[in-house]
Amino acid sequence: MDWKNKAQSLLGSRTIHIDGDGPFAFVTSCRARAFSLWATKGDAEHVMKSIRSCGSDCQGVAAHYIVDLEAHT
Repeated sequence: MDWKNKAQSLLGSRTIHIDGDGPFAFVTSCRARAFSLWATKGDAEHVMKSIRSCGSDCQGVAAHYIVDLEAHT
């Protein structure tokens, strides 16, 4: 499965792929919506929990979330 294309299909073609590959997308909906892909939900959650502030004017954790791309196949 091409997880990058799957994520962009769900999140919108203007969503920026930052890095990675896998069925779990960690999404930041800050100034520009972006995502990174992870092999496991645990890995994606670890990254999400490690971000205290993204440096943007977003609402912090409320604007950061994980999408299970396999659930949308």
